[in-house]
Amino acid sequence: MATLYLHIGIPKTGTTALQNFMAQNQEALQQHGICYPDFGYRYPRIGVYRNGHFLIAPYVTEDQKKLNDRPGSEYEEGLDKTAELAKEYDKIILTDEALWKGSQNRPGFWPQLKEDLAKRGLDLRIIVYFRRQDLWIQSFWAQKIKTGSGLTFHEYIASMKENPYPMDYYEYMNMLSGIFGKEALIIRIYEKGQYRGKEKTLVSDFLDIFGLSLDDGFTVEEKIYNTTLTGNPLEMRRLINTLPGSRDQRQILTHHVPKPPRPDTENSTESFSWFRPQEQRAYLEQFAESNSKVAREYLGRDDGILFYDEIEELPQPVIDDSALLRDTICLYGKVILEQQETINKLKKEIKDLREDVLWFRLKRKVRHLMDKDN
Repeated sequence: MATLYLHIGIPKTGTTALQNFMAQNQEALQQHGICYPDFGYRYPRIGVYRNGHFLIAPYVTEDQKKLNDRPGSEYEEGLDKTAELAKEYDKIILTDEALWKGSQNRPGFWPQLKEDLAKRGLDLRIIVYFRRQDLWIQSFWAQKIKTGSGLTFHEYIASMKENPYPMDYYEYMNMLSGIFGKEALIIRIYEKGQYRGKEKTLVSDFLDIFGLSLDDGFTVEEKIYNTTLTGNPLEMRRLINTLPGSRDQRQILTHHVPKPPRPDTENSTESFSWFRPQEQRAYLEQFAESNSKVAREYLGRDDGILFYDEIEELPQPVIDDSALLRDTICLYGKVILEQQETINKLKKEIKDLREDVLWFRLKRKVRHLMDKDN
């Protein structure tokens, strides 16, 4: 029986980097009996390498209304295509971080998926990476600003009380193990000191799941994916998001926001924290028991420690007002210049069009006069 490896995130644990790595190494994976398929499905604002998104994509009505509680039109077809690939490959990888949260918005998603896979003769293994919750929420909040949120960090934390995000790892794993069994869960930790493989990187850790290493014909591009905004660029983007209008309209401004001063490298350590003093440990305390149970019951760690990195007491970031003013002036200056360039171009096109029309009318008038003379 072929095995489907379903990588479900969580978000902000290098999912984009892993998806790009697998897409770039499709042939190398195939040489080891592993298929990372591209079914050709494309979704707005969803990366093309998130090949498992068809599992959680909502149903879209004729009037373009999204129904999250119903599977999309590609769901059955995608599973059938996966089953066809299983005739040729022993292992198939599908990945989409939206499955972590999105599956909770569709009643009975996981039991239904189990039934649908069983009908097609597919075994399932679920891959999940856990990131320490205090680090995760800071990164996830910054990502939310990139996608249109105007909330401050503490406003975002407060908003989670009304729309909670599944960050109790033990509760989530218990739910999945109750459906698929513990043996179906592959739990890894998004922490540099816990990566496996010779290189001790996220990629080497992921390959280790399949008993592979980078020496087995794989290549890694030196490229940073899904960079995180920090400092003034982050604050500028957040403020722009509070302006009226659609996200597409605001893109006119966000397109000119300065790039981050440095890339968000794998597990990079920030020199600041968005938590106020003493808040960080208090925030983590609510997950302490859950994390300990995951470590003991799912990873076999008698010490009950899930994350090894120490909790650093870092200062809050300070917005450089003078630099922010300078960047704001430059941003609006670029927008005005760009719009003026567009206006000048349109004026020229209108002028050329008028001249063409006048010339056409003149020629037509001349022909008319000549016809009369004849």
